[in-house]
Amino acid sequence: PPLEEYVEEISSIWENHWLTHTGPKHQQLQKNLEKYLDVPCVELFSNGHMGLELALRVLKLEGEVITTPFTFASTTQAIADVGLTPVFCDINQDNYTMDASKIEELIARKHNLAVIYDAAHAFGESINGVPVGTLGDMSMFSFHATKVFNTVEGGGVTFSDEKYRKEFAAIRQFGMYGKEDAE
Repeated sequence: PPLEEYVEEISSIWENHWLTHTGPKHQQLQKNLEKYLDVPCVELFSNGHMGLELALRVLKLEGEVITTPFTFASTTQAIADVGLTPVFCDINQDNYTMDASKIEELIARKHNLAVIYDAAHAFGESINGVPVGTLGDMSMFSFHATKVFNTVEGGGVTFSDEKYRKEFAAIRQFGMYGKEDAE
């Protein structure tokens, strides 16, 4: 945007002295994204990679994570950074996503699997009328400058279970919940 518009938009940050730790601008973006993406919950992060890494931690995953090698390096790095082992599944040649017919043979444990969608490039998209951000246990979006919707840098994770909000905040904000509350 023109500099004047940008300065006008962020001037309230200087007025209320709340730049970090889920200030009013953060809260407003979060609410607007929940509405636009038609999802129950969104948590915001410094980038999509951090959102994916924290999603893996909040879900308390152990062992192996099935993913595709046909992705940005950050996906595999996030898995390795939290002590998990990536297991690669080939892609479907028609749509370049993981080939669902090849996933079953890679599953070591049959029950209690979590599904995290790497929706970095799928902002505002839906499949047969179902918003991408509601698929699986969580979906990660990137708001990097190279994306259609961007905040210059940033990312978000969508999910439906409200209990994860506090868990994300505990990790992202060092146990601080809001302007003054901390555990």
